[in-house]
Amino acid sequence: MNGQAVAPPEGQLSYGEILQLDDLLSSARVHDDDVDSVLFLATHQSCEIYFAVLLRHLEAVRAALDADDSTLAVRRAAPLPIIVTTLTRQFDGLATLTPRAFDAIRTELGTASGFQSAQFREVEYLCGLRDTRFLSTQGFSEEDRARLGARLKERSVQEAYADFAVRATDPDAVERVRRALVDFDEALAMWRARHAVLAERFLGGATGTAGSEGAAYLWMAARRRVLPDAWATS
Repeated sequence: MNGQAVAPPEGQLSYGEILQLDDLLSSARVHDDDVDSVLFLATHQSCEIYFAVLLRHLEAVRAALDADDSTLAVRRAAPLPIIVTTLTRQFDGLATLTPRAFDAIRTELGTASGFQSAQFREVEYLCGLRDTRFLSTQGFSEEDRARLGARLKERSVQEAYADFAVRATDPDAVERVRRALVDFDEALAMWRARHAVLAERFLGGATGTAGSEGAAYLWMAARRRVLPDAWATS
């Protein structure tokens, strides 16, 4: 090794090209002057990337269940709780913000809120938790509403699991799938609870971004289960 840069073989893409890093970093909120805002905004952008990954895996779980392939369903479900745990740990980074920094960011956000994450509502809808009131969320674009409307017409993961459980002749296979889905749903509940704790840290009982009920709403949301049928063991 002489320390000189080595070009990738002809016809092969480099690491940066494969990851499209120039495009990614140019649109990422990592160039703001305020480093506190960088942490806050880049964390939320990271969440949206992971939500997109969750959607892909959930679609694959549904397809595997419809094909009666329990092994593949479990394999596609296995990363889900790990991804959500990664998202939960990101709140630890946001907890290092000072109250003053958080208040400044909150003021800058104006009416914008994480409540307006259309992709997270897609996750809920795809799983089977389909609260249609979210379709009228202020801040959703027409494209957002169209995607959510399409999710409502799709078969849910919960429906696919319920039908698979009826058809399956191997109770152990059903149990493996059930446990994989519960692991994901449990991780999601922990993510919501950590979010609620973070909101209490900065807001106490005050309203949240965009006038939401803040921590009170998040604690209520933490009791939701996106795959309630999977929790029943009988």
